Amino acid sequence: GIVVFCVSLFLNLWTWFIAYTYHGGAHGLAASTTLPLSNRIIRKLFSLVDVCNVTELPKPWDEAKAKQAFDAFRVRNGFAEEEARILVTTIPDTVMKPEVWHKYRMTDLASTAKVHYVHVLTAPSKTFVVGYTNFRDFDGTSCFNLIKGFVATYYDGEAPLVRPTVGSPELDLRLDTENEELKKKLGALPALRCAVGTSYTMAVQYGRWLLSRELFDAFGCASPECCSVIESLSLEETAKMTAALKARKLKPFAHLMTTSAEAAKSVPKKYQVERPILLTQVSCQSRYYMPKVERNVCGNWLIGLGTRPTLDELSSESWASKFYTGLIEHIESFSGNAAWSFINQTVYGMSGYRANPRKIFWFNNYGLRSMHEGAGGVTYHWAPTYSVATYFLVCCVCVDGRMCITISSSVVPQGELQKAVEHMKKMLIESAGGEALSTARVGLKAASFAAKLRHRTERSCAKIRRSSFAAATFGGAAL
Repeated sequence: GIVVFCVSLFLNLWTWFIAYTYHGGAHGLAASTTLPLSNRIIRKLFSLVDVCNVTELPKPWDEAKAKQAFDAFRVRNGFAEEEARILVTTIPDTVMKPEVWHKYRMTDLASTAKVHYVHVLTAPSKTFVVGYTNFRDFDGTSCFNLIKGFVATYYDGEAPLVRPTVGSPELDLRLDTENEELKKKLGALPALRCAVGTSYTMAVQYGRWLLSRELFDAFGCASPECCSVIESLSLEETAKMTAALKARKLKPFAHLMTTSAEAAKSVPKKYQVERPILLTQVSCQSRYYMPKVERNVCGNWLIGLGTRPTLDELSSESWASKFYTGLIEHIESFSGNAAWSFINQTVYGMSGYRANPRKIFWFNNYGLRSMHEGAGGVTYHWAPTYSVATYFLVCCVCVDGRMCITISSSVVPQGELQKAVEHMKKMLIESAGGEALSTARVGLKAASFAAKLRHRTERSCAKIRRSSFAAATFGGAAL
């Protein structure tokens, strides 16, 4: 730990000196480009990850028209041919969404394009659009927007501009340089405190795991075994859940967090992490970048925020609601963890990430999204093709009125994960009113107690059998 602290502190202090002496600090680095891509270390790490998404449209597509639409969208947004490519394949109607998800999520098709690859699977009554996007330049929201722009091009015949570029008169987003409060919170002194604090947490969190398999996974040396499950609620189920939450004045964020934590608690104890590292992400684009535009653009403006709760706290509505309130306060006022995380990501890069990946509970709630109305209402699921070995990666998004859930794990096996996601779906609907959640917890506790009692009984019986055998064999007394 001491070695990690010293090395990390030296690197952070040197980076701090260069950044604030020659580049205007965190504010200058972020304001110098359309996207906060100044730190090459973390972008290199992100480039090892591809985001895979599967969009199901309840309408058939014409193959030639799909190719024409993709080419128009690619050219309009400045992608070279080697950066963005498309493949169109005909499939039978018997192919279902889970089959598409499991077959294509871990393929190496993404390597055929440098940045963005799309595989369109056309059936007589439906279409699947499978996307692969390099995580170096595009966050999860942007991966959705790339597919959304492509779908809109197919139906409108005109490609939207969603990719900002430096100096573009049409779309060039820059950090707000008129916000003096923002400059103050990204100053040299906060960054210096961040350098020391990050070095300490690096030493505490990574010093114990310096040569562990988890860190090798994080650096992309070996892809972990990763299980993944997708599920979605119907229009009616989503509407029922939303109405119940609205009546209770409970935010969907808190409800999704608590039910996903309940799902994690429903698996056998040996697959649980009692005190996971909670990681959530918030976007800076619509809050700190100018001009103000809708979140239909593509880039990477996310910063990670998190804490270290217990699974019981994660599954508590009061705790999740309080966490959400604090999260919004920090991002809107650019205070607390928001400023700290922005400096870490922009200046120090990889040193800002301080977690054993297999202990991370990565929670994403993308809120309300929509595709082109001509698509007829879609479902959308995404996850990394390389999961960075996380304990639980939860991705929730409500698209065209349907709640879509994707959960991946490198700790929980496929069968148990499938049951956990089914449990979460049930809880999303039933516990929205508030009663079923406590009932489910009682049921889980009862099941846990019954399992412990059964184990103790079996152990006692085995002890009695051994004692009886000893008595019968050696003439001893069975106690």
